[in-house]
Amino acid sequence: HTNTKLNVGQFAGGLPIKTPFGTFYSSNITPDKETGIGTWTEKQFTRALKLGVSADGSNHFPVFPYVYFANITDEDAKDLYAYFMSIPAIHHPNHKLAFPFNMPGARFSLWGWKLLFFFPNQKFAEDLTHSKEWNRGKYIVDGLGHCSMCHTPLNVLGSPKQRFYLTGGFVDGYWAPNITKHGLKGHSRYAIADIFVTNELLNKAGPVAGPMADVNHNSLGYLNVEDRLAIATYLKTVVSEDPFQLPDLEKQAPLKRGKQVYVNVCVICHQNGEMSAPVIGDASNWYRRLQGNGLTALYRHVINGYNSMPIKGACLTCNDNDIVAAVDYILDESLTRSQKVELKKGGADSFPSKGEEIYKENCSVCHDSGKFAAPVIGNKQAWQPLIGQGLDKLVENTMKTKHHPDNGGCKLCTQAEIVDAVKYMVNQSKTDGNFSLW
Repeated sequence: HTNTKLNVGQFAGGLPIKTPFGTFYSSNITPDKETGIGTWTEKQFTRALKLGVSADGSNHFPVFPYVYFANITDEDAKDLYAYFMSIPAIHHPNHKLAFPFNMPGARFSLWGWKLLFFFPNQKFAEDLTHSKEWNRGKYIVDGLGHCSMCHTPLNVLGSPKQRFYLTGGFVDGYWAPNITKHGLKGHSRYAIADIFVTNELLNKAGPVAGPMADVNHNSLGYLNVEDRLAIATYLKTVVSEDPFQLPDLEKQAPLKRGKQVYVNVCVICHQNGEMSAPVIGDASNWYRRLQGNGLTALYRHVINGYNSMPIKGACLTCNDNDIVAAVDYILDESLTRSQKVELKKGGADSFPSKGEEIYKENCSVCHDSGKFAAPVIGNKQAWQPLIGQGLDKLVENTMKTKHHPDNGGCKLCTQAEIVDAVKYMVNQSKTDGNFSLW
């Protein structure tokens, strides 16, 4: 309910919300009596929050998450009303709805939608088979947090597909990942809880971006550690049907196997460039990525997730070999004949290694030019005494020393990647010997 770009104040509305049905705008919920909710009673506020019915009796469109707020307690609704009535009133008219949502009868037709998909008056009740922490997490996730609004795929009428609860979905051009037990496998609840305050993705896959970055900044980042851990505790128990369930692919030929993964999963983004994904068949784009990062980096980014690329391309039932096969299929369908020949001739070795990739992305800023007295890569005289200290000392100095940025300035790199980058620099600067097996 706050559009920082308008600079009109908190909760004054005007925030654009893109949906498959068009763009809606959040309303003014300050206590202004003309453009806000200043004339609303507590009862009217609670009815709007939990039933989706405005003070004038008209229906709210379900882009307002009353479907989820219906799960919160009356006490929490009263507390919210008291809070909003205490903030400064801001006079800011609400944005008018676009066609066809501004047509007479549009809001009345929502009674039919509610009849099909909205079942209120189901008070939240603790599940005594689980801990209080688990119940607290479920209450936040299904109620005030309304996580399912983005992390659960919607049907053609905009209602969540409950069989795929929290298995992921698109929102505003971004992928909201699978946050079920399966999607969070291998990650501690502490690591999951930290996402809300560090704003960093799991697997060190980059910063949180898009709508979730706003959610962290404006909402979840304010939760106390107990509530953040409660959310993580609950999420790690959620089991849902996987929308990308694939048959056993192990016995299929690699490209056939990769094609099956592609048409079932990858096609969602890579066919039309959703979320700025490189389009299959765009030879120059894919070849440029190979030249800049290398084949192993492509595999690694898809398997571990990288920026907008979800972990395993959102196919969490796929194993690593399935993902590699899918990447190989996309490259086979995208690269020109000469590019394929070059790739097959030298394999991954004809493109940058992981160490070279890490170096170019991070270390080169200083070591290409000698900035801040860093030894220039390739300068054998400068590197000889450093190499003499041994790999362990070089890595230690790179990870954390007084005169060197922590982790070599790459906060998303793992220790193994730092080691690879150090080995790469050493091999480019050595006088003799092969240090790749250090």
